[in-house]
Order: sequence, then structure tokens, then C-alpha cells
Amino acid sequence: MKKVLLFSLMLGLMVFSSCEKDKEKPKDLSVNDAKVELRNVGQQVTADMTAMTSLEAYTSMNFLMELLDFELSKQTINAMLLQPGNMTLTKAKTVFHPTTKNQKEVGDFGVYVYNFNTGEFDLMEQSTNMLKFIFPSDEAALANNQNNSFLTVTNLTYQTIIYTEEMWDEDSQLWYTETYEEIVPTNANVDYKISGTTLMTAYYNASFSENGFPQSISASVTMAPYSFNMSFGGTTNNYTSTMSFKQNNAEMMGYSLTMNYTADMTDVEKVTGYYSLAPLKVEGWMMYAAISSYINNIEENGGNYDLGFLNNQLSMQLMHTDLNAKVGDVMFKMYTDVEYDETYPTLAIVYSDGTYEWLEDIMGSENYKFARKR
Repeated sequence: MKKVLLFSLMLGLMVFSSCEKDKEKPKDLSVNDAKVELRNVGQQVTADMTAMTSLEAYTSMNFLMELLDFELSKQTINAMLLQPGNMTLTKAKTVFHPTTKNQKEVGDFGVYVYNFNTGEFDLMEQSTNMLKFIFPSDEAALANNQNNSFLTVTNLTYQTIIYTEEMWDEDSQLWYTETYEEIVPTNANVDYKISGTTLMTAYYNASFSENGFPQSISASVTMAPYSFNMSFGGTTNNYTSTMSFKQNNAEMMGYSLTMNYTADMTDVEKVTGYYSLAPLKVEGWMMYAAISSYINNIEENGGNYDLGFLNNQLSMQLMHTDLNAKVGDVMFKMYTDVEYDETYPTLAIVYSDGTYEWLEDIMGSENYKFARKR
């Protein structure tokens, strides 16, 4: 177990901020009340995601992926929204890769029209900076041979980058490094219509260093009643990233992070900011590089974990903003993985009486454990 999923903990890790001085001092929730509130929020998030993924714009886009034989699902979208830190360039590419080897990939820009006779997309017009799909929006349109949906991506520009990733080989039980050459988009404007009505618009602009480090990113998506805005940028060793996901004017999810990188830009030394999943908000700071280096050293050379040391490298708490109340502290506890017979530190919500629950149980995902990428 050499590499830990620190970035996959952005939902519950890399977050923090201070309360406004003019607010009443937060109260501590009782353990029972804290547990009830956490479960209520979890149910609400599930309901909100179900509502969003039921929109016509979403279901018809998913139908397009099925027609293209691409792997896109509610689980994939949920993971990208709720666990953005767990996405790598390789994973992002895989998300939109054909699921069958015999299916030809769309390799050229231009206008593609769904062919009801062959079940494939025909390139009707070539382009250098535009990609357009004309296709049926759902099963009913498909049955009626009706190409009523138009997804248009314009102002497409790309950049070639070279990067490396460390991977775990289960057969040899060894880590190895792969070098990739990727062509990543740096600009795109998206417009999506069904029967002449615009259901979604999006904008994306980014710049990367030659090895793939993002220097600036700006993205927005509007799919009424939802909107998404994200930004990333900075200079030298200091960068900030913000995200806001709203339903009408109410923010459902958001974060504001300040990241201080090491001098060689190979690691994040410290992260400060907050992450909110309304009405919950994790806030504080963490020494990312120190935690990563310490755990990697134990994994490679053996020894016992010092939870005191690890917990001195972070200061985070989970707040309930509607109640102006503290749910608990985010701290490391030792976790035993029965399946792999391994014990390692992972994060937990520690309540006022000292009892705790694993963060992955509260968030409903195993991605919050500290473990190798299997």
C-alpha cells in the first residue's frame, strides 16, 4: 500500500474556512442529533441527484452515449461531481471511451448524423474546430426514426501534453510508472437543443504546462434549473480553486480551496479552504505533503502509525450551517480492511462524546479510505 487517495478525500478532507465574526458562536450538536442530521443530508443529496439525472437534457445526453457505445452513467456523473479529486486524466479519458473494441471511434471533427439503418453515426461534413451530433433524443424518437437532438461543440482547441502516472500491478504486487501522451481540450463552447429548444449550454477554457499541470481553468454549465461554475488559477506556488453547483439561486454544493505547492511543484504542501454540501460544511486546513510522505514511508519501510502525528497535520471540523452547529471533528483513526487484511489510517467524523463513524460510511463511498489504487 504505497499510494494513498488523499485527493479523493476532497469531499471531506481539503476544506476549511472561518465563520464570520458577526455570527453567533456555533453550538455543539448532541451525538444523536448529529447522526440524524448527517443521514438527512445524505438522503437529500440522493434525492437532488435523482432529480437532476431525470431532466430531459441529462437523459438524452446519456442516450447519446449509449448510441455511441460510450460508457457514461449516473454513477460516473455522480462520482465526477461528488468526488472530483479522484479523477485522473486517464480516468477522464476512459469515461468517454467506447466499451466495445469493434466500435469505431469518432476521430474527426465535423457533423455526425445518426443512421437508423446501420445504427452508427455517419460523418456528413468535415470541420477543423467544430463537432456536431444529430441524433434521436430517446427511445421514442429512435423508434420513429426522428433525429430531433442537436449537440454542437464549437471553438474547439487542443494541446498535447506528456505526463506520468504510478500504477499498482496486482499480479506482481509492484508499483510501476506509465508515461502518456494526451491531447487535452483547451477551449470549447457547447450548445444542446432538442426540437429547437436549448436545454443546455456550457463553456470551457484551460491552459496547461507541457507536462499537463493546469495553469488556469474556467468552466460553466447551465442546465435549468441547475448551474455549475468552476475556476482554477494562480501564480508561482500558490493556486486557488472554486466551485459552485446551484439549483436556481440556492447553492447545493461548493468549495473554495487555496493550495500551496512545494517548490518543485510536484506535491501540494498545504490546502486551506472549505467544502460545502448544503447544509454541511467541512472547514479547516491540512498539510497534504507531510501526510502523504509519512504514510508512504510507513507503507514502504514498515512501522507503526502515529495517529498523534497525523492529526497534528490537519485541523478540520464538520459544521451544519443551517443550525450554526458543529457536528464533529474530522480526524484520523485506524481502519482495518478485512478483505485485504490490512490496517491503515483513514478519516472519521469524531463526535462530542469521542465516538466516531467512518467518513466513507457517511458519504456513501469507499473512496474515502486510505488505500492503494486497486
